[in-house]
Amino acid sequence: MKKEKEKKKKRERQAEVDRAPLETAFVSEERVAESCFEDSADSMDFLRQALADLGGKWRLQVLWSLREGNGMRYGSIKNAIPGITDMMLSQSLRELCQSGLTERQQYQEIPPRVEYRILKDGAALIPVIQWLIQWQQNRETPTETT
Repeated sequence: MKKEKEKKKKRERQAEVDRAPLETAFVSEERVAESCFEDSADSMDFLRQALADLGGKWRLQVLWSLREGNGMRYGSIKNAIPGITDMMLSQSLRELCQSGLTERQQYQEIPPRVEYRILKDGAALIPVIQWLIQWQQNRETPTETT
C-alpha cells in the first residue's frame, strides 16, 4: 500500500513537470533534478515503456500526420509520410492502436472504409514532437558568433 502511494506521488510530480512548457533547448540542472524520480529504477521502467510505445522510425511520423485530430484513411497517411512502405505503415498503425495512442474505425459501407484517428494520449505527444522538430531546426541553423 505504501509503495502504491509513493508511486502515485512520483507520477503526480512527473505530470507537473510534463505540463511545464518546453521553452528552451537548455534545461537547468535544478529542473532536471526536479523532473527525475527519486528511484532511478522507476524512471528507467517508464523510459523503457515510452520507447516501446514510440520506438521505431515511423511511429512518431504517423502520430504527426494524424495531429489534426480528423480521421485519416490509410492512403492519406501513406502519402503524408514519404518513404514509408505498406508493411511498415500497417505495423506502425497496429502498434499505435495497441498502445492506445490511435484508434481504428471501420465503417460498414461498400466499399469498406477505415479511418485512423489520434487519441488523447497520442495528442499529448504532439507538443513533444513539435519540440523535437524545433530542436532539429535549431541544430541545423548555424549560430552567429560575435
